[in-house]
Amino acid sequence: MRTLRLFPGCRQILAALAQINAKLDTTIQKENAIMAAQDDVSAAAAALVSLTNALGTIASDLQAAVANIQAEIAALQAANPAVDTSALNEAVAGIAAPLAALQSADAAVDALETPAAPPTGS
Repeated sequence: MRTLRLFPGCRQILAALAQINAKLDTTIQKENAIMAAQDDVSAAAAALVSLTNALGTIASDLQAAVANIQAEIAALQAANPAVDTSALNEAVAGIAAPLAALQSADAAVDALETPAAPPTGS
């Protein structure tokens, strides 16, 4: 049976390669953790974009509904001057504050939704 003879310095080279391999494994683990975190950030950004789109749509729909209701109340008043529409007018006016809050939330989400550009090379 033959034994393997190593050249002088081979043990040091093998030890250095083992250290490099261990550092490479650690680097790969850290890269995987960073990529997972980036996926979470990207998902959160997509959720914000979706939320702002929904808020904008809801705000537009409510503005249109308020305008339509006000037009219907005006038509009712014109057709029936004796009908008291003050309760309807107050109810429609009550929508203004929640609609303003919704529009403010929409603007706030707009300010958050634009994700930073990813680093170059990714």
